[in-house]
Amino acid sequence: MFKNLELEWKILILAGVLLVAFAWPMQRLFVNRLTQTLEQSHNPKHERILRRLLPDANDQERQDIIADLKRNRQWKALIPIIIREQRFAVISFSILLSLVLILLSIWTLRRLTQPLKELARSVMLIGKGSFAEIKVSSGGALGRLEKAVSQMQDELAVLRKEAQLKGMESAWQDIARVMAHEIKNPLTPIRLTLDRMEERTLEGMDISADNLKTFLARINNQVDALERLVNQFRSFSKDPDAKPKRLAARPLIEETAATLAAKMETAIDGDVDICVDSYLMNQVLLNLWKNALEAGATRMAVTLAKNQDNETWIRIKDNGSGIPADELDHVWLPYVSMKRGGTGLGLPVVKRLVETMHGRVVLASRTSGDDHGLTILITFPNEIPPEEVAHA
Repeated sequence: MFKNLELEWKILILAGVLLVAFAWPMQRLFVNRLTQTLEQSHNPKHERILRRLLPDANDQERQDIIADLKRNRQWKALIPIIIREQRFAVISFSILLSLVLILLSIWTLRRLTQPLKELARSVMLIGKGSFAEIKVSSGGALGRLEKAVSQMQDELAVLRKEAQLKGMESAWQDIARVMAHEIKNPLTPIRLTLDRMEERTLEGMDISADNLKTFLARINNQVDALERLVNQFRSFSKDPDAKPKRLAARPLIEETAATLAAKMETAIDGDVDICVDSYLMNQVLLNLWKNALEAGATRMAVTLAKNQDNETWIRIKDNGSGIPADELDHVWLPYVSMKRGGTGLGLPVVKRLVETMHGRVVLASRTSGDDHGLTILITFPNEIPPEEVAHA
């Protein structure tokens, strides 16, 4: 408790303890010395001598002796009263002096500590980024400290302004990286689709109307995704606008798998309905498939089911290189990539989009053995949240 007190109260308590420790013994010493002095001023033998002289004395001497005896007895009776009054006077004076010293100490300490308190409040305001008015009015070391804090505030203001400009520049660089990464996702299936069309053309194969319609539909879907992506980045500061609906999960996954079928074999087991936003889910799947391709995967195994809590989950496992166990917790951090040339945005984007749709993502990984690769478990609630239904 003593440690938490203000400085002036600590000093006052210590001063009070010292005052009591010295004042009380000094008061007792003074009273004892006074008692001894007064008691020595009264000699019991003097009364006995006067009594012996009284029978032989004449009338005048008898009157003088009797007066001395009275004065001696009166003085003897007054000694305890004088001692008591002097003790009271000393104690009263000690208390009055203590009160005066305490009040003077409080006033002095407040004058000394108030500038320090003002400086402490100013430093707290400066630390929070606010402006603090610092008066350089004290002298000595305290005045130098006030001047130093004032100069520090001016220097911090300049540094904060520079940091703000650098932060804005860094933020725009991050936005550009995110946008470039997200634009690459739909471009990958567009490029693969065009490559297949080019291969068939170079080999002299006819592209049937159905195939052409399929190819063009894939390209149109990804162009629509690009358009939505650009519109989304126009309001970058807002979270993705999720409009979940109950959809069959298998067709969504088959559509993504079909766009990358030339480079990735996909096996899907089971079928469930999921409450998701189709556009955001398409972005999630594209990120996962592209991430698997960059990790060297050639096969993707997808399992669709419901767990015991009646939640829908999608288990996606690739046969890529996997992620080391000591780095698995870092994959959710933006711009932290374990792949050379990677942006470090794929899995963080997946997590953000899934959580926007009220889902959860859990990772597991193996980097050795026949079962190596990354496993992603995505869980969605089986019902659309009431607030999402109202929003829809």
